[in-house]
Amino acid sequence: MKEVFISYASENRAIAQRVAAGLEAAGIFVWWDRQIQIGSQWDISIEDALASAKCVVVLWTVHAKQSRWVRAEAHASLKNERMVPVMLEANSVPLAFTGLQALRFFGWEGAPDSKEFSVLLNVIKAKLAGKPVILPAEVATKASWVGKIAAVVGLKMMVSFMVAALLMASAFWRMDADVTIQVQTGRIELAVNPGKGHERLTDSLMFHKLSLQNVGRVSLSPRQLLVANPDELDWETDEYPPKAWVELLGSGRTWELNASKPGLNSTVSLESMDRKELVAGKLDAIMLAQPAMVILETSSKQAMTLTVRTDQQSQRVVLSGLGKVEMVGEGLVAQEVATLPFGQQPELTYQALFDGQSGTMTVEASGKTFIVVLNPIESSKQIIFSTTTLPLESLDVSWQDPKTGARKTHPKFQGVVRYRDLPDFPEVKFKAPMFLTVDKLERFETTSIRLDLTNQTFVVEMQGTAGYLKTGTAENPQDLRPTVLNYIRYHPNLAPLRKLVGL
Repeated sequence: MKEVFISYASENRAIAQRVAAGLEAAGIFVWWDRQIQIGSQWDISIEDALASAKCVVVLWTVHAKQSRWVRAEAHASLKNERMVPVMLEANSVPLAFTGLQALRFFGWEGAPDSKEFSVLLNVIKAKLAGKPVILPAEVATKASWVGKIAAVVGLKMMVSFMVAALLMASAFWRMDADVTIQVQTGRIELAVNPGKGHERLTDSLMFHKLSLQNVGRVSLSPRQLLVANPDELDWETDEYPPKAWVELLGSGRTWELNASKPGLNSTVSLESMDRKELVAGKLDAIMLAQPAMVILETSSKQAMTLTVRTDQQSQRVVLSGLGKVEMVGEGLVAQEVATLPFGQQPELTYQALFDGQSGTMTVEASGKTFIVVLNPIESSKQIIFSTTTLPLESLDVSWQDPKTGARKTHPKFQGVVRYRDLPDFPEVKFKAPMFLTVDKLERFETTSIRLDLTNQTFVVEMQGTAGYLKTGTAENPQDLRPTVLNYIRYHPNLAPLRKLVGL
């Protein structure tokens, strides 16, 4: 267990590092946020370290005074009188902490061979030993005189002081946030919980090219189905000549292609047969029957990738409006292999002709992960991906770099948070390299997902109540949940209370 926790603003990291090194050299176990392990949740790591520390050294500067995170850590350290405040700059201690004496080390850079460090070390050792701490008068500030005035002027001032204290405390007491969020990003993770029945994940999308991976079964009923002899492929043009195509027996009925081996990454790809038609077909819907992690990504090739991860095989894609399509099946086997004029191959190319009738195809997943790569038809600058209400359990626009372990966001990421029950509360805007993490959701849902072809990004709108709502960077995270004081200042129904307390 670490004995000393160091709280500081990111702009003062160099000083914090020198202080930590000096204390470690003196045989004291120190924790500061540079020790967070790659891949761990940094906010939970900080909270655990802060709760277990016997002494909390707060390095107060102008930057620290403006940091919500430092204020929160300092507030938590007041419990059991664990705080050792160190004022490095004048007027850098927030009003809420002026009632405590602080070490006044103006201009100190954290050098372990200095007189200031020797004083700090003695104070920390006394704290750890449970002895009374008396700060040297020559390097200590004076405690606030507000409490003394209250004792002199009587009960009325004391009540006013208590109200002021409650208001100050309310500035740190955060509430669940009832918000509307809009984000624009090239990558977003949504934990969707369909509850009972099936959830429609997508609206109808016209496509020119479509590829589905981890396919378990494909079923279709074309008017005519042909297959190309792999030995007849023209390697120069990468196309099959007319003589390569052979009509399969039994055309005009339902055909099935199944994964040749369980767990194999089977793929089926579709596009217009003559490669001139803009529309190859329509993706009617992707259906979910159980909770799933849905990852939406865009690429510079006018394509989007949809990854669905579940605990069981439960994804199904329905396609319609198919006319004449070329279908490439990899790792799939025809239901009746005997009808093939040549041996079953790992990859076969088919031509499915529906001709005027509304051709339909159903594709089912083979495992826990299903991937759809789609080139949509550019009918407008924005394409509706989903207007279905999707109940969410969490969402994240950042991901972990597998090489460095650092959290990343898409370079085009931006967004805004608006507070539904506090209409006059200022909205919060953010953009890359900041992150956004929303969790502990209640009645939270997406209301719209659009694909912006101009910027190659998804625009996702959602609303609901969040018990965990943070943005910022790893060095300076920001809790976006409103405080009790925010509710007092901005809630429409609390105007009488604002008038009473003078806000």
